[in-house]
Amino acid sequence: MIHVKRLSLSFLVALVSALLYLQQGAFSSDAFFTTQEIHEQILRAIEDSAESIDVAVPGITSKEILHALAKARQRGVHVRLVIGTDRPLLKGPLSGLSKREGFAAKVLPRKELIHSNFAIFDCKTMVTGSYRWNKAPRKVVRDCALFITDTRVLVKHQREFDSLFHGGEARAIPEGISTIEPKPEKPADTLPVATPTIAAPGQKVLASNHGAVITEGDDGYINMNFEEFNKIFGMVSDLTDDQKESLWHPCIGKRVRWDGKVSYIGWSLMSGWMLSAKHGDTGVEVKLNPANKSHFSKVKYGNTVTYTGKLDSRVTRVFPYKLEDGDVLDVKNTLPTPLTKEEMIQNPDIVPICQGPKKIPIVESFEDIDKIFGTGSSLSDAQKDEAWERYKGKYVNWSGQIAHKNLNVAVGLRIGITHKEIGDVELMASPSKKETILKFQEGEAILYSGRLLTRRKNNSPYVLDDGDIVTLK
Repeated sequence: MIHVKRLSLSFLVALVSALLYLQQGAFSSDAFFTTQEIHEQILRAIEDSAESIDVAVPGITSKEILHALAKARQRGVHVRLVIGTDRPLLKGPLSGLSKREGFAAKVLPRKELIHSNFAIFDCKTMVTGSYRWNKAPRKVVRDCALFITDTRVLVKHQREFDSLFHGGEARAIPEGISTIEPKPEKPADTLPVATPTIAAPGQKVLASNHGAVITEGDDGYINMNFEEFNKIFGMVSDLTDDQKESLWHPCIGKRVRWDGKVSYIGWSLMSGWMLSAKHGDTGVEVKLNPANKSHFSKVKYGNTVTYTGKLDSRVTRVFPYKLEDGDVLDVKNTLPTPLTKEEMIQNPDIVPICQGPKKIPIVESFEDIDKIFGTGSSLSDAQKDEAWERYKGKYVNWSGQIAHKNLNVAVGLRIGITHKEIGDVELMASPSKKETILKFQEGEAILYSGRLLTRRKNNSPYVLDDGDIVTLK
């Protein structure tokens, strides 16, 4: 018995130690205030990077930092720079780097200024603060630099960098003498296999360069499945960002037809109807055309679908591919499955609003439902009752205007929401949501969710339970 207790105590101690260790690793952010210390920490972060380094600064004059970046590039790290002006590329240490170092450099448009100083290492750690990436640390200057590992902060900064980089203007780094031996160029056979630049009958060449040929068929679709397309533009591609951009530009606005697994489908006030499709580790975000609602009205989370849309923007480490004017051409007979815990941890910012078959919202708007069950419907009460069975218990995401609020012991928390007239919808919510819901005033327009409980009749509204106001306030 004593041995069991000792074992249990030892196990608890080990468990607590492990949790403390994990917690320490999860919250490993730190702050530094001397230029020497900051300089050393940046050099260490560069040296520890294995995949990518993204730097957004007005300029870089530190030879040590540039030397470390060049070394990182030579061991295969993808280095991207966004700087304020092209002056550092024309004069100074940065201009002395050879093109063969493989730095992808962008300059902000002439009317824009950059006051940011931040860098992201392997999409895991970032540094930001007042420290300028200058020639040498100065002892008399007190700077501040924060090294951050928080996922949400990293995601926001990565999106900002990608926005700056893709909105920037490419500048050729002049040839110069590098202090580092250049990395040998990859042989041509490591690039996507080239096909003849002469299109086959019924095909039109959209882009042909860097070992890749992209064609469009007579049916108006690009002649590539997602996997072929992603080998050129995805994170697995051997092409540089500039090479990708030269191939991508002629593809903007062209249609694709791909098969993917639905990770989200829904509607919001800001974006309208949206569908997200997963292809392995890569995502595609499709802005659906509401005119095609009948085509995607039965699509659920987890379905495999054939979808289409016009290419709008290409994938980055943060952003998925984006398509406009989307449609669903075919729905495979696959059962929806909820996200795993691992998937939710991996993608904390793109988890679907509704999880599992019980909370997947229907695509019908309030107006669609009211055409079936409202006072203007041509259906008999018996027909309405039969049709209601298909919708009862389903979740909706609708927008309306608060008509009244009621909170008491007898009825709980109830919100009257009007769409055309007072009392169209009565939303029942848990008292635990009282603080959030009572912030909204009568007359305010809101986006809300709930589960269809009873349908509208002559003098009664639709009633929804498990209600919530989705709009932020």
